[in-house]
Formats: sequence, C-alpha cells, structure tokens
Amino acid sequence: MFPGTLPDNTQHSLALLGKSKILDQAYLAGESSLALQLGHRRSIDFDFFSKAEFNVDEIKKQLNKIGSHEVDNESPKTMVGKFNEIKFSYFYYPYPLIKPTKKFLNINLASLEDIAGMKLVAITDRGTRKDFIDLYFLAKKCFPFEKMFGFYDKKYQKLSSNLFTLIKSLQFYYDADNKEMPEMIEKVEWEEVKKFMQKEVVRLANKYI
Repeated sequence: MFPGTLPDNTQHSLALLGKSKILDQAYLAGESSLALQLGHRRSIDFDFFSKAEFNVDEIKKQLNKIGSHEVDNESPKTMVGKFNEIKFSYFYYPYPLIKPTKKFLNINLASLEDIAGMKLVAITDRGTRKDFIDLYFLAKKCFPFEKMFGFYDKKYQKLSSNLFTLIKSLQFYYDADNKEMPEMIEKVEWEEVKKFMQKEVVRLANKYI
C-alpha cells in the first residue's frame, strides 16, 4: 500500500470510518483505492460501493456520530456529499466483485481488477482526465487492455455488445482535455497519456474490429 497518496486528514477520516465499522458491507473503489494500491498520484475522494442495499438515513446518522457529514444529493440507493470536508459518495452497486477485497485501515479496498473494469465504464460515460491517467498506469504497470476487457466482461457481462464503444472511448478526450492534471507522484504528461491511448486504440481495433 501507498498511504502517502492520501493527505493526513484524508487518512485520519478513513481510519475513523474503518474503526466505526459503518461501512463494513461496502468497499472503497475509484481513485483513492487505486492510488493506495498503485502509488501513482494523490487522491482526496471517498467513493464507496455496496452490493447490499443500505438505509441512507441510518448511514447519515452514524456518520454524524464520528465526524461532520454534509449531503449534496441523495436517493434511496445513493449518497453524495462530504465527510469531514472530504468528498464522500456511497452507491448501491449490484455488480459482483470479481476478486477479493484488500484491507487498509479496516476499510475494504476493491481489487485492481475490479477497479480496472469500473474505470472502463467511467470512460464510456464521461471520461475525466483522472480516469484516463488511471487507465494509463493500470495498462503500464498491471494489465494489458485485453485483460481489462476480460475483467469488464466478468463484472458486467456486456463485452460482446460494448467492445467497439470501449475501444473508441479510449481516444475520446473532449471532457478530459478541459480538466487540470491531478497531483502526480509518478510524473507523466497529458500528451504522453493521449499518445499511448491512441496507439492502443489502433492496436486493439486491428485485433478486434
């Protein structure tokens, strides 16, 4: 693990959540979980997911017992807001975990395989610069895109109908170009990330399409 990817106040708040056991049925995915496991950049967001349905009002009550919790948006299966001034989200997410979670400060962390599949979903939706950078480091350090497509299929059972969209999305940077670079620990330029992705698109298109 790379705890230095999280600021001290973020680590402290995560430790509070782990000690409280409020989120025992949930797992941390998204950028903070990936940063903790790869060490490539800094992150300050908490994105929790649970295959079990949860009571939003009860979670809010428990969070306010251990810290400061603000709600920006909620529904019966979604909470978005802040915990101790840190962006905090909690989603009901019915898709299976394809690998066991890991533990950090008594918090369940989604596996790199699960995060890779979820990042592919993210780029087909909106594709922030952070998402492309995360996929770049996953591809460079962990898995080729062929394996990531396999994780996506195992998790969502949609590869046969979405393969073309996934490949095409690897070079759709309209939103990402307008965003700032995250704070990197392992240095990389945005143009380098795009160049790598464009080469991968050509390679994958020649292989699959």
